[in-house]
Amino acid sequence: MQTTTTKAGNAPDLLSGILSVQVRNEDKITEQDRLYCQNQQDLLYRTLDRIDRWYAIFKEEAEQYREERKFHYEENGKVSIRDFHSFHNGKEDYSHNEFKPFDLINDLVDKNRNANVNFVGRIISYFNKTYNVSVPVPVIDGKALPMGFRPVYETYVDAVIEHLGGKSFRETAEEELLNRFLKTVRPSCWSKVKPELRKDKITFPDIITFDGFYQENYNKNHIHYNYRSNLEIFCEGIAFGADDSIHGSSRMVIGLHEDDVDVSRWYDLTTANAEQIKFYKNRRIDIRFKDSASAESCFKRLRLDEITLREN
Repeated sequence: MQTTTTKAGNAPDLLSGILSVQVRNEDKITEQDRLYCQNQQDLLYRTLDRIDRWYAIFKEEAEQYREERKFHYEENGKVSIRDFHSFHNGKEDYSHNEFKPFDLINDLVDKNRNANVNFVGRIISYFNKTYNVSVPVPVIDGKALPMGFRPVYETYVDAVIEHLGGKSFRETAEEELLNRFLKTVRPSCWSKVKPELRKDKITFPDIITFDGFYQENYNKNHIHYNYRSNLEIFCEGIAFGADDSIHGSSRMVIGLHEDDVDVSRWYDLTTANAEQIKFYKNRRIDIRFKDSASAESCFKRLRLDEITLREN
């Protein structure tokens, strides 16, 4: 029997071999994630099959006009005719009243694109809402999308995992949340004030604006439409800084009505460590914590101690 001996210096590097094995992106999501994506794909295919069936019927009907109209099909399956609606051509018969399938063919092509766009949007939106991340939705080129195309959800799972850049969903969510929050609370280049820690409170200047029209005509502090997203981002940040939650929103402000904010009182919060919030007419917002230690912890966690004012 022939035996083979391998010197230690020539032994295969087993660790390198193990590390070189690529993990499929699909294996980086949960079974619940996969079930959702697969269900969406099954529903999409069912609709696309129906669209394709009607498209084939109307396309066959259209062929009888090919010599007369000299039309051609575009890359996405639409019918292109130079003089699309003129079919009479001086004829004395009544053929101009006949059913022509071209509009319906093109409508089906649009529906094919819309179904694909909806599918992509739902897959990406699912991960964004489930994990509180901000994956951009890939753009579908409707002019190049052929009839009969069947997308697979793994393509968009790949886009999600690529967006994470090697981080976990939680790490990415926290990073994006902090970026949104700091962008919202960071003073403008001409500002002379910045978020300030005051014992058990943090004060934030220039966060929201009240609509002057409602103040003048109805005596209401109605949060301006353009600043309502600022409030959502602000509350999201406070929930994270105070309670390590990435799902904060204005709903955590008990009794708040955004069309009529009471600037004379403190609103209670549902968060444990941040207890109350107060709005001011000059755009300022204060947060009161259960104690000074909680306020300081939130201040540092949100990196507010790193904000500097622009020097003149």
